[in-house]
Amino acid sequence: MPTLVSHRLVVAAVAVLAFATPVVAADTNVLDPKAIERWADDVFGNALAEHRISGLGIAVTQGDKVLFTKGYGYQDVATRSPVLPDKTQFRIASLTKTFVAAGIVQLHERGKIASLDDPANKYLKRFQFEKNGSQDVTLWDLLTHRAGFGTPNQLDVDPETLKMPVPANILAAYRPGFARPRDSVSVYCNYCWGMLGVIIEDVSGKTLDAYLRDEILRPLGMNMTELQTTPKQNATTITQYAFVNGGPAVATPYPTTTTLTPGAGAIISTPVDMTKWLMANIQEGQGAGKAVLSPKSWKLMHTRHRGNHPETNGFGAAFFIYDYNGEKVMEHYGSLQHRSMEFMLMDQKVGIFVTMAGGGEPGPRQRVLATVSGTVKGRVEQQVSHSGVRALILDHFLGPLAFQKDAKPDVAKFLGRYRDIPRTPSATQPPEEIIVGASGDGGLIIGGRGVYRLSGPNVFTLDRPLEIEAGFSVNNRYVFALDSVGKVTGMFGHVNAGGYERVAD
Repeated sequence: MPTLVSHRLVVAAVAVLAFATPVVAADTNVLDPKAIERWADDVFGNALAEHRISGLGIAVTQGDKVLFTKGYGYQDVATRSPVLPDKTQFRIASLTKTFVAAGIVQLHERGKIASLDDPANKYLKRFQFEKNGSQDVTLWDLLTHRAGFGTPNQLDVDPETLKMPVPANILAAYRPGFARPRDSVSVYCNYCWGMLGVIIEDVSGKTLDAYLRDEILRPLGMNMTELQTTPKQNATTITQYAFVNGGPAVATPYPTTTTLTPGAGAIISTPVDMTKWLMANIQEGQGAGKAVLSPKSWKLMHTRHRGNHPETNGFGAAFFIYDYNGEKVMEHYGSLQHRSMEFMLMDQKVGIFVTMAGGGEPGPRQRVLATVSGTVKGRVEQQVSHSGVRALILDHFLGPLAFQKDAKPDVAKFLGRYRDIPRTPSATQPPEEIIVGASGDGGLIIGGRGVYRLSGPNVFTLDRPLEIEAGFSVNNRYVFALDSVGKVTGMFGHVNAGGYERVAD
């Protein structure tokens, strides 16, 4: 098992790697809370000063102890009310999926779901899935983004008036067709998770919000956490702001998911509440506090069941599971114009939760809810995002990913155009394409970013820190897939729920 290490990433236009006081106490694997705070103040304090965020919360745990929680910025810029880690609620978006997964596994443990290999239709009461080809979609397919569904049908539904549980006729009308064979590749599927929430309702007889509250959240003491399915915002929920260079701060929408798919991302929570979720997962039923799942069921959630490539992450029940410098990492991320992420470093029993709201300049079509009088001081830099913050956190706690600095492989077979694995693209939203080119010195330029250096067979790693604003589709390591004769057929990010197909020249 690796020893926890620490690097300090200074946030500027691009994160810069430097060394600082270690987070780990000397000669132990016990984290030093004061060192964590110095690092967080440096990184997220700089992000705040550069207007990359308007508010942020962070929590770090180890074993069954809370080491550090803190808020940065404002719950509301207009009133100058600060982010309070125990009171300010953030939308955690797709981290919701990990709670829904626990609900499904809990029903399995209680005998109400016989097997996760069962067809989902066995447990759907209000409507039924069609077959994908000749095959039934299973619960494991839904839990690992592997059902093959395309984009759901667009429905004119008013979230203010549509109540849970959603009526059968609306669920049936919302059901999409298929874009891929089932169990062929994991492509991120919010619809799958919305329907897992429906299954929890149909099996338990409770609405999803009531089930999660009664069976998981309150037993864990997560009293500031709830499923929120309407646009109405609690007084304790953060208001997110964008910043106009040389102008005002502007409040922007902080959207929730539709009531059709709350299981995909409708939970709001606080950093302090999320420490209880981190510790429950890391302890796997063995630690202090209420055990909502048995150790066997936690292991079922936390075991890799499917994956797109052996060298990339796989999926347990919801969690992205991968190796990072020898450490088993479980992760989930989420975004609905805001960003949250959770990491469990399972060997070291360390949990990290970071949630971010606002930041950057408003987009060209950004709806403005309110304007704060006055002028923003200092330059407004680009909003922080997922992949950049992931790399920043994992580099800090586990060290940067290694690569072969002086390797000069023949990269010709990797070069060319790659296209997003099909998601039923439309004329207005064609599949994303990415170009892989040569750096001229044995490395690759991927999507205009580089240099990526050889770090294993058909694996390339970025030779510098990833910029903090790098978003979902960007990785600091890519793995190329080959067919039986050695021809490159596709490319996957190290942490992915999807990938790229090679486009024929």
